[in-house]
Amino acid sequence: MSQNLNSAFGKILRIDPMGTNSANGKYGIPASNPFANDNDPNTLGEIFAYGTRNPQRIFWDPKTRNMFMSDIGQNTVEEISPVTPGANLGWNVWEGSFIFVPGRGGGVNTTEPRKDPKMTYPIVEFGQLDPLLQNNSAAIGGFVYRHRRIPQLTNLLIFGDNPSGEIFYVNADSLPKGGQDTIRRILLDDKGERKTLLQVIKEKNATQGRPQIATRVDLRFSEGPDGQIFLINKRDGIIRMLVP
Repeated sequence: MSQNLNSAFGKILRIDPMGTNSANGKYGIPASNPFANDNDPNTLGEIFAYGTRNPQRIFWDPKTRNMFMSDIGQNTVEEISPVTPGANLGWNVWEGSFIFVPGRGGGVNTTEPRKDPKMTYPIVEFGQLDPLLQNNSAAIGGFVYRHRRIPQLTNLLIFGDNPSGEIFYVNADSLPKGGQDTIRRILLDDKGERKTLLQVIKEKNATQGRPQIATRVDLRFSEGPDGQIFLINKRDGIIRMLVP
């Protein structure tokens, strides 16, 4: 369904909530949408981009206004992808930079990565079974940090893995091209000791006297109006603000 332009499934939609030119008259369809004025009854004017599987967050670079999306893969690849008008992000022909192999268990064919120039491929991708992560993984965005409040993070595109709580970054002004390009890890400084977010949560659980210590994080990011960065999780009831 993600490749079917007559279906809303697997798409990023762009609408005007104050407009009335939709089929039911309850919202508007911007004229600048890529399929809004193609005179093709088989395409939905609401579609901005297509070929997504399970996008979890959309975010923008406040400097360039570029749009990005974190998309959870089927069995193999997690990705952060750029989103432009009319972009085909690949699913379910591609999973990340690789041809998707359907069937029980699924998988990808790594022999001809990125061979279709019509596709929009990720800037970042990582394997679901990377030993740094847990048995399951899920890409989570994310923001492009253009503030000076935390200088160590200035001009970085920051994202993570939802279950493990691992946090990563790439250079927002020199975006990689997916595949095997380098991504780097962010650790927290807790009184001079480097820790993962999951380690910090586990220690908090212990002080809370909880009978069950967290085994995962369920990470979310939030950015405040003055360059604050907040880390949110489901495991200890704490919202954490990063400091330099």
